[in-house]
Amino acid sequence: MKYEFKLNYPEDKVIDINVSFWSGAVNINFDELNIIRQSNLNEYKIQISKDSFRFLKIKRQLFGLDPIPKIVLDSVEFDLAQSLRWYEYLLCCIPLILISGGAIGGFIGLMGMRSNLWLIRNNKYPTYIRIFMIFLIGCLSFLGYKELSRGIATAVRLIRS
Repeated sequence: MKYEFKLNYPEDKVIDINVSFWSGAVNINFDELNIIRQSNLNEYKIQISKDSFRFLKIKRQLFGLDPIPKIVLDSVEFDLAQSLRWYEYLLCCIPLILISGGAIGGFIGLMGMRSNLWLIRNNKYPTYIRIFMIFLIGCLSFLGYKELSRGIATAVRLIRS
């Protein structure tokens, strides 16, 4: 997902920030300014001129599970995308119940949650369609886990016999 962040110094420069949906990796691009990645992987030093620097930090949300980070520019926080309310986070995290099913359930639940977080911020569809799709992703996550675990259990029984 690509986001634009406006740097208000010196002339409303725009920095492109690409966030990977699956891994959450952040890539910052800007042609005119020199962006130097610091030793801490989440911090960048932006060289405005020879003597002028600004510091940009990537701050993860929801314990790092939310794919869209916040940007901290010189100790001021900015949102790349709309902030979600508590009930929107709760609705998106329903597939995480599958963590009780072990590693396979946790992986499927995590992918379902990340898909829900992306979908709830996507404004291409009306709200009622997004909520329906979030419940659909939750149901598909549960069904996918059930069928995958059933298939693995069948395969183990066949190997043992």
